[in-house]
Amino acid sequence: MKHDGQHKPRHVVAIGILAACTLIPALAAEPPDVKIDAVLEGSGIGGAANPDGVAAQTIWIKGNKVRIDFDAGEGRRGRILRGGSGHAWLLMSTSHRALPADNVKLGAITRLDPQQPCQDLPFYCESVETRDIAGRQAQGWRYRHAGQAGPDGTDSGAFWIDAEYGLLLSFKAKDLGGRQHRMETTAIHFGDLPQETFDLPESLRRDIDRAESNAEGLRGYQQ
Repeated sequence: MKHDGQHKPRHVVAIGILAACTLIPALAAEPPDVKIDAVLEGSGIGGAANPDGVAAQTIWIKGNKVRIDFDAGEGRRGRILRGGSGHAWLLMSTSHRALPADNVKLGAITRLDPQQPCQDLPFYCESVETRDIAGRQAQGWRYRHAGQAGPDGTDSGAFWIDAEYGLLLSFKAKDLGGRQHRMETTAIHFGDLPQETFDLPESLRRDIDRAESNAEGLRGYQQ
């Protein structure tokens, strides 16, 4: 294995299942709009009653906008929207409100530089084997001592990214508690996505606009 030769960055781009913005560094090739179907396995997916659960995941990416739908069974279905405005929001099937999701780790990393994947991450990578995933060539990278900055908040393991566009297609890793986390892409579809794919429902958007206005007013008062 060889090291990817990256120096440790002076700053970290932080994002959660949901982060404030999507982790998309400047890349050589801008990908077309894409829809990715995947399966998640691991700790915390099924909730307290079934922590080692399985979930279906669908990811839509258009420029700097990302939508992630996940389904881990009754009461564990939801959607994450981020990018564009610089904020991330979580919509659960059990709630009528959008929740701030800047610190959620699930699905936080969706795309990296295919040549230098860890240049904007706070840990080193070593290249490992190449795999074919859903008909795409994917380069593997091993990482350690990431804290919670690895895919889905993991500390160590390996991930595979699309060799052309850097899309995250698979990972197998452990978190700081030694619990297993896995993700595997089952299908990839390239093609134009309508902007409405990434819109919040109108009623929720009004709530968010009101909350952001109130927060801005408090910041002005504190000054």
